[in-house]
Amino acid sequence: MSALRTLVLLGLISMVAPSFATDAPPVDGAATTVPAIDATPWRILAYRSDAAADAGSDLVSIEPRELPPQLAFGEGRVSGNVGCNSFSGGYTLEGDRLTIDPRMAMTMMACEESLMALEQAITAHLAAVAGYRQAGQTLELLDAEGAVLILLETLAETPLVGVTWHLDTYNNGKEALVSTVKGTEITLALTAEGTLSGSDGCNRYMSGYTLDEGRLVIGPIATTRMACRGPQAVAEQAAAYAAALGTVRGYRIEGEQLWLTTEDGATAARFRVVPEAAQATEGR
Repeated sequence: MSALRTLVLLGLISMVAPSFATDAPPVDGAATTVPAIDATPWRILAYRSDAAADAGSDLVSIEPRELPPQLAFGEGRVSGNVGCNSFSGGYTLEGDRLTIDPRMAMTMMACEESLMALEQAITAHLAAVAGYRQAGQTLELLDAEGAVLILLETLAETPLVGVTWHLDTYNNGKEALVSTVKGTEITLALTAEGTLSGSDGCNRYMSGYTLDEGRLVIGPIATTRMACRGPQAVAEQAAAYAAALGTVRGYRIEGEQLWLTTEDGATAARFRVVPEAAQATEGR
């Protein structure tokens, strides 16, 4: 009888044991959310380099910088910027197979040699991508042999309100996006109370705004009346920037960059986040 009882108990244990293994919760108590590759901005962390391989490593890390190198996939196009030119091209995504069209469009700015070299390495690697591997917030772009070409992580989205934005380019009213005059700084900061303010490179300005389901409208701009220092171009820039803000009807944020857009979706102005040290200096 005791032997039979032992066999019955062992049978019950074998039936119950699998349910514990299957139903056990993850160690952190919650399932890990994996971002979609084509719905997430990505920060480039490292890339494959012959120099790194000679030193006994597969990848060379990219030093942190104010404007991080990044990629974005969406609607069949990949776009990116590593700190110099913007580039974009087509891609196809089927299961874990990712291919990128080597014929990329690119702006033609001249930048420091290190950025140009990084840009060339990244775009060359993109043309060789044959697949990808994802683990949580990390993304690896792979070649045909499965070796890692580019390592990325999700780029946390910056909130619209409560940070200081630094202007990179704006519409000058002549259907052209231009950079700010050398030596000038134009900023923008929005509050939760519906006001905005900043420097137009010449004077402090302020206004109100309304935000409704992604539609952003900026009110009339008021400015202080200090005379602009420097060339006439600085005053003209301030006026053109204020006019560009008046055309804003929407926005989008990708990582640490902000686009203010017009009614038809064109770019009125593009900003990036100002580092905390710069914010503290501006607020004095």
